[in-house]
Parts: sequence; structure tokens; C-alpha cells
Amino acid sequence: MSSAEMALPQATRTMRRFAITWRNRLKRHIAPVAVLDDLGDHYRFQYLDGAEKVDGFRPLVGFPDFSGVYTSKRLWPFFELRAMDRKRPDFAEYASWLGLTSSASTLDILSRSGGGNKGDSFHLVEAPTIASDGETESVFLARGVRYALDEHGTAAAAAALQPGDKLQLGDDFGNEANPRAVLLQTCAGESVGWVPDLLADYARELREGGGTVQLVQNNREAPPHARLLVRLSGRVTAETRPFVGGVWPPFGFGAVS
Repeated sequence: MSSAEMALPQATRTMRRFAITWRNRLKRHIAPVAVLDDLGDHYRFQYLDGAEKVDGFRPLVGFPDFSGVYTSKRLWPFFELRAMDRKRPDFAEYASWLGLTSSASTLDILSRSGGGNKGDSFHLVEAPTIASDGETESVFLARGVRYALDEHGTAAAAAALQPGDKLQLGDDFGNEANPRAVLLQTCAGESVGWVPDLLADYARELREGGGTVQLVQNNREAPPHARLLVRLSGRVTAETRPFVGGVWPPFGFGAVS
């Protein structure tokens, strides 16, 4: 498979779910607080059960009610503004770092980039595609690349990575912020970043099932947060549904918690 083929967006889905995480900068704790659902003909926003109890977290602007179910035909500004302005001269380059074209949808951009903003501590993580037979994939930018390269002295290893190179998943039990974090490593065991925290359990299930971790792009000229585009793929149990059940709101047409 060519690097261009590997970078194609995930298959178009009728419905998509994005988990929204918030980081307490003082305590270095990351917690899921809400979901954005794309239901095809409209969008829906809801907080997770217990979001109001997350230490230091306050309701988002435009979504004041923790128990509210918000719907809209158009994507709310909170999300639109988390993708680079398409009028910027460097937008095409930015999209290319994500393995996308300039015509990519805002949600495709947020799915790859995470929608980080220097002005706050929110990130988005899209629920992976999972077919009825358990075939699955997730494409994302590696998290914490700058820290990993500095902490482990692996800048040269990261620079040498080529599109299509296999990576491996490593446990990071010594991680004080999140002992369940999953490292992205070269086949020689050199750590170059992390899987998004909310995909850690999903990544472990893929590893146990012999799944594949592959570098899609090595954006050497990009800032560290946009450096390594990674694809996880393989098979999970057909019942696996990230971001569904427990504290997560029901997902689907007409589903309301």
C-alpha cells in the first residue's frame, strides 16, 4: 500500500462520535467530559454522566446545562474554530500533514488533528471504525512527540521513520499522569510518542489480537504535535464499542440519555 493510500480518510460513516477531553493543567489529569455526535443530518452535543464532578471543569460556552441535549443542523463555532482557517495560505500544507486534501471536511480535520487550541485544554478523539466482523482502524497524530523524543533521546529514531514502517505498542506503567498510557515505539523499542489516552484500551485489545501499527506519514517539517501520523488496524471483538455504555450517552438516531 502506498503512503498516499494509507493516508486516505476512514470510510464514510452515517454516524460518527467524537469524545471531548479536558486537561486539568495544574494536576496534569485528562478526563473525558462530553461527546459530539455527527448523525448525518444534524449534530448532537451532550456531557458525560458525572462531568460536573470533574475537578476544575466548567461548562463550555454555548453549552451551559450539564444535563442538556443540544442539537443543531450546523456544527457549533466551538468545533469549527478548532480547525485551521481555510483562508490561511498554509492551510493546504496543514491538511497534508494530516494526510488530507484542502477539501477535507472540518470533522475529518478534527479527527486527525484532535482540535487542540493554545487557548484551552480540550481535545477531540474520534471513536474508531469497527465493522460488524470486528475489523477496525483508527488514524491519528501521535501524542506527546516532543516530550517522548526529549525524554528517551529518540529524535534520530523518529527522523529515520518512513511511511509504511511498522511500529509497536508499549506499556507505560511508570507514567504518573496515566499508568495505562500506551507508548508508540519503533520495532527496536524506541519510544516516539503515545496513543491518545482514550484509545489506550482499544489499542491494547488490538495488540492482543495481533493488530498492526503503521506509520502513515513522518512530517519532518511540522511542529512536534503534527509530526507522526499513525494508523492502528486489525480486529477486535464485534461487541467492542469505544465511547459507548457506562458514563457515555447512548449513541444513535433518536438516542437520548
